[in-house]
Amino acid sequence: MTKLLATLLLLAAPGYAAAAADTATPSNRLNVLFIAIDDLRPELGCYGADHVVSPNLDRLAVEGVRFNNAYCQFPVCGPSRASLLSGLYATSSRFLDNNVLVQREAAGCRTLPGAFKKAGYHTVSNGKIFHAADDTVGSSWSEPPFNLVTSPRDNNHATPHDPESKQYVGGLKQRGPFFESPDVPDGTYIDGQVCEKTIDDLKRLAGGEAPFFLACGFVRPHLPFYAPQRYWDLYPASRIDIAQNRSAPVNAPRELRSGSEIRTYHDRGVEYNSDEFHRVARRGYYACVSYVDALVGRLMDTLDDLGIRDRTVVVLWGDHGWQLGEHDFWGKHTLLRNSLRSPLIVSAPGYTPDAEVDGIVELIDLYPTLCELTGVPAPGHLQGKSFVPLMADPTLPGKAAAYMRNTRGAAIVTPESLYAEYDSGAEMLFDHRNDLDEDVNVVSQPERAETVSRMRALMAQIEALAEGSAE
Repeated sequence: MTKLLATLLLLAAPGYAAAAADTATPSNRLNVLFIAIDDLRPELGCYGADHVVSPNLDRLAVEGVRFNNAYCQFPVCGPSRASLLSGLYATSSRFLDNNVLVQREAAGCRTLPGAFKKAGYHTVSNGKIFHAADDTVGSSWSEPPFNLVTSPRDNNHATPHDPESKQYVGGLKQRGPFFESPDVPDGTYIDGQVCEKTIDDLKRLAGGEAPFFLACGFVRPHLPFYAPQRYWDLYPASRIDIAQNRSAPVNAPRELRSGSEIRTYHDRGVEYNSDEFHRVARRGYYACVSYVDALVGRLMDTLDDLGIRDRTVVVLWGDHGWQLGEHDFWGKHTLLRNSLRSPLIVSAPGYTPDAEVDGIVELIDLYPTLCELTGVPAPGHLQGKSFVPLMADPTLPGKAAAYMRNTRGAAIVTPESLYAEYDSGAEMLFDHRNDLDEDVNVVSQPERAETVSRMRALMAQIEALAEGSAE
């Protein structure tokens, strides 16, 4: 066994740095507010994006630990969430698309909320947590989830609320337009309703005998870009900058392509990938980010008003990144940094606030981390590693690499590089020290041969761990 493989085995071994002793009783354990935001990339004020209005997310970052290099395991909603909530990597045969069901593809695996439920927590799900609303309901949640299906209103994430939008629904564009900005209250859209439900639950659960694990999943800024007009007003059209690297990466393989979801919505007469399209789409995305930011602010204010902030771990995560016109790509799906890197903020009592971690972590690491923070026993199947040590000392190095897949191949990210290997045999290597925008695929350059060989070997070793065949 190589030294590198031995290290990886240690880092991924079930219970390593995560098997906290079950010393805390249910009555004195910390609560958990678990906030998921769909399609949110780390383009926020707290990540250095001054053009994005995100005061509440920025405030949460000041109160907690911000992870600058957190990566998802699959740049699509369903597989990413299945991986995080099960504690298992996506593989060539597990968690491959949005039809994923943890209860089918990882039968017998105790989910993250399931572990907390077993430990005596009252677990509640509001909004989009699992991609399939009924996935592991009985074993994960203490009460029926509140989501797009069970909402008392005839409303889902793609329901338009601007009367003008109705003219764009029909034919092949049954989904309606890809953006709208009606002058309506926040509660008009499903995310506003999820926020209200979560606030009511916080008030209900705060005085309960059992600690709570309260999951709140917001859909925006997922397509379509629907948000009340006041959030669009934060971003005057004339001030929207667009991506400068609009061309495909030099030497990009044909396998590198993005999803086409945005084109399933009506374009409202805006030519796809024109400069106008780039500005409208970016403005809509940013408006949705600010809309969700306001909702998160209401949740945090409620925690403060109830006096339980110092007894609650707050976790905020995005399920993957998003391409905002870079390389003329819109959406997730790609094995590129903008699709794979996620925002991650953890605020926990007893840890130094306003800290940032540059080391690599993965979303799969959240499960063992939350177990360690709360004293909940971590199941033995977990493939992630608790990053509590990095919260205690943000200068510590993170993982040697993050591993992720999509439907066409796999990639790893190290502190220096991104390497991708497609099922067809095509490869990509981007030098993040000199090309963080990933404009040139250097995999064929002779001087990179040693790096490519090392990355191939590292990927093979991590894949063996993910497949459970590392002995």
